[in-house]
Amino acid sequence: MNAIRAFEAAARLHSFKEAADELRLTPSAVSRHIRSLEQALGIELFERGIRQVTLVPKATHFARRLSTAFRSIENATEEMGSHGRPVAAKRASLSINATFMNLWLADRLPRFRAANPDFELDVSIHDDQNRGGNPSADLRVLFTADAGNADYIQLVSLVIFPVCAPTLLAGPNAPRTPADLAGQRLLHENTTAWWEEWFETEGLKVDAKSGPIFHDPALAVREAVNGGGVALVDNVMAQDLLASGQLVAPFPVRHAIPESYCLQQKPGHRGSAGIKRFREWLLLEIASHKQAMGMV
Repeated sequence: MNAIRAFEAAARLHSFKEAADELRLTPSAVSRHIRSLEQALGIELFERGIRQVTLVPKATHFARRLSTAFRSIENATEEMGSHGRPVAAKRASLSINATFMNLWLADRLPRFRAANPDFELDVSIHDDQNRGGNPSADLRVLFTADAGNADYIQLVSLVIFPVCAPTLLAGPNAPRTPADLAGQRLLHENTTAWWEEWFETEGLKVDAKSGPIFHDPALAVREAVNGGGVALVDNVMAQDLLASGQLVAPFPVRHAIPESYCLQQKPGHRGSAGIKRFREWLLLEIASHKQAMGMV
């Protein structure tokens, strides 16, 4: 079991050193445990680099199953240990992708607060490159293309599509097809690359470099709400504004992107009562979001 635990931690953290810190062992002890497991299984589990270790492909599924099993053990132990004890106030620290927070989670937190009056949150935000925020937070919501990481829970896969204010569709130059966007004021999120790639995927030769650039995606969306142009959004950013009628999608074209929103849990803290409560609430909210957006 010690060897299996060492392997699971190293696979999840992509580092023998970080696994050692979590398990309160030395890196050499972690390495010995994993070597003994490799000898028992008759295969190498990692490709060993200078500063990082990478799972061999055949070990990825093994690592995920072990992570799931250890999470179940932690949850069962936490539930058993809480029986008969007074319930203390729960607390968790969160570091949330700024777009996810400002355009989706913030308006849902009152529901969590109403259902959990004994619970407190410490919230910080970070940008799409995961700069800032709190790197040691109990839970982090990331915008990442690394959804296969064994330490992540994928919350929702993403598609992107154009949106605008309903008043724009009522005008004489209303966009009815992707080609019609050539005559529209395009609103950019951080860079013009998103629109450039979108037009390329559509097979359209459109100069997508015109229009303002907003370094806060929420501002680009608000500009679209106010009738200032057409924004390119994902299915998390747009859900509430589409549902309220403040934004409309002028045509049904959707492009899948490799990035998704994922939940990362602080190593060694996955089973604590406070973190578990918020995590389970968030997953239920995500399930409701998927149902509202018609997603599987």
